[in-house]
Amino acid sequence: LFMFSEHTPFSCEAEASDFKSECPPDKKVKKEDLFKFKRGRGDLHVSVVTFGLAAFFLAFFWTETGWNTRKLPDEFGLYLAHQFGLVDLEGRGMRFGRILKQSWFAPMLCVLILVPTTIWNLRASWQVHRWRKRFLQPTGIGYELEKYAAALEFVGYFIGYTVLVPILGYLVSTLALGSYLTWRLGYRTRRWGCISLLSSFAIVLLFRTFLQIKTPGNIWLYDQLPGTLRSYMLTYF
Repeated sequence: LFMFSEHTPFSCEAEASDFKSECPPDKKVKKEDLFKFKRGRGDLHVSVVTFGLAAFFLAFFWTETGWNTRKLPDEFGLYLAHQFGLVDLEGRGMRFGRILKQSWFAPMLCVLILVPTTIWNLRASWQVHRWRKRFLQPTGIGYELEKYAAALEFVGYFIGYTVLVPILGYLVSTLALGSYLTWRLGYRTRRWGCISLLSSFAIVLLFRTFLQIKTPGNIWLYDQLPGTLRSYMLTYF
């Protein structure tokens, strides 16, 4: 998961190292290909999962919406026409779109759209999968899983940040996270270290000092301070 060599933040050795990235160099992109959809390896596995979810929703639609115990009238076509506000039954006033207010209508509409589209997508994915196997191209999902796992690293950083706020406070936690993420992304010179600290401090001033976003009322680090300073830090930082 780590793309860069290990250094202590803002060390002299880090200044001499060049910036490294896994991102390939930018290529010229034609405007007609900007939104072009392309299936890659692992697409079949994702398509199977989405089809399974659609089938799951379809299987439980009848019980969750109450259709399995619903008593329908004998003249079902006339009943539907009345629900859509097309005909009048028993002298009651017509109201267009009665069926739209039924609790089961929106789930039914979603299922009617989701199931056919996932089947179509699965069929197209299977065709591409067969083509890739025929020409001995990679079809495994390992590459995609590695990228998802790499993204989870930064999710962990944010979770750790939310855990640190009640302990160290919004100020210290934000400065620590901003500085570390800058170093983690490869910007490891003293110049970028100062920029990350100033940017993080500006975020604290904007969101906590001026906008007064809510933070935990009891912060362990602030509780160690004298009473007046503790109140000041809890109010503005």
